[in-house]
Amino acid sequence: MEAAVQPKSVYLEEFEGRTDVGPEWLDTLHERGIRAFEARGFPGAREEAWRKTNLRPVTAEHFPLADSQGVAPKELIERLGDLGDSYRLVFVDGRLAADLSDLTDLAKGLTVTPFSEYDGNPPERLVAALGARADIDWQPFAALNSAFFVDGAYIHVARGAMIEKPIAVTHVVTAEADRRAVYPRLVVEAEDGAEVRVVERFIGDDQAGALVCPVSELSAGRNTILDYSRLQEDGVATMNIGTVNLAAQRDASLRGAFVGDGGRLARLDLVADLEGEGGEIDCNGIYLTEGRQFTDFHTWFNHRVENCFSRQRFKGILQGRSETVFDGLVKVFEGAQKTDAVQENRNLVLGKRALAHSNPRLEIFADDVKCTHGSTVGELDEEALFYLRTRGISAEGAQGMLTLAFAGEIVDMFRVSGVRDHVRRVLMRRLGVEDADIGEIL
Repeated sequence: MEAAVQPKSVYLEEFEGRTDVGPEWLDTLHERGIRAFEARGFPGAREEAWRKTNLRPVTAEHFPLADSQGVAPKELIERLGDLGDSYRLVFVDGRLAADLSDLTDLAKGLTVTPFSEYDGNPPERLVAALGARADIDWQPFAALNSAFFVDGAYIHVARGAMIEKPIAVTHVVTAEADRRAVYPRLVVEAEDGAEVRVVERFIGDDQAGALVCPVSELSAGRNTILDYSRLQEDGVATMNIGTVNLAAQRDASLRGAFVGDGGRLARLDLVADLEGEGGEIDCNGIYLTEGRQFTDFHTWFNHRVENCFSRQRFKGILQGRSETVFDGLVKVFEGAQKTDAVQENRNLVLGKRALAHSNPRLEIFADDVKCTHGSTVGELDEEALFYLRTRGISAEGAQGMLTLAFAGEIVDMFRVSGVRDHVRRVLMRRLGVEDADIGEIL
């Protein structure tokens, strides 16, 4: 009897027939990625981590790789300046846009390079770091990224270097990528005693019904300060399903700012590993949804050694008939004594048919720890609204002011001033609040 031949997925067929394969030194990772995806496949509806994420828009059709670089319209190019003064590296439809990037006068000790510039001679550090954190056997979209990405950004900060100017890596998706897939990739390594601020941003044309699958791997060495901001601001038709891996070594401070605003379907799997005693990972996030948008934040914070500190604070503002998910796990491994962990998720529901799911969780295998978690889902305070209305403020203005006050706690925690100011402007625009109305709220 002959063995049954297993059919190939459309993604394996695409992989085997591709012509744009990127630098040769990426071949091994590409091969690992497609084999992992072929073995794993897309998540099923019964998988706990994915059961609230409707993947039918992704799985119902094949999204082939965007095989060329589209033309970014003027409106998107103008948005590259939103974050103020920064080093700038820009990718359009997954490929370097050298004409839109600006890496002049890089600070001493700072390397910012697209993978494509290394050709056949990449740094050993990059080869070792690329794919070392992302678990492609567990995360199918990270596996797809590993199979198909053709370029990416490598940021390296030398031991003891203090980089004051933020580095902004922006991924632009154009209308030419409609019904296609884009696979952004980022690797950040900050050596011992360094300090750096990195901003990763996703923007796109509203006509681009693309699948964007980014993977970002960031590592902070001993006594290092690494600030990472991730702004997911895709066009309204885009689906963005990404993975971020953070790792903090001894006495490192790794601080994250996360914004979910835009896209038809957005999900982020955030994995944070505390691997050195005295390490700290502090992540704050805000997500804004309207219409029928769906946004999902899944977090896994792993306390692997003793005397570490973590904070997660995420807030959601839901309008229209949108739906959100926050599912967060703090896991304290055996022997990780003196762990201090806080996890909070607060949701403000402004749409009568909006729906927020909140599921903070703890798994503790040590007996000398301090761990707390909590969540709320609610509406605006009617008494506060009434008070503002009696002061002559319109109903829309009163709602906007109270919503901004709700968001302000998170926004104030964003460490990069350009990001903080940009998010304030986004909030005001989304809520229809004018400068004169808000006073000192933000």
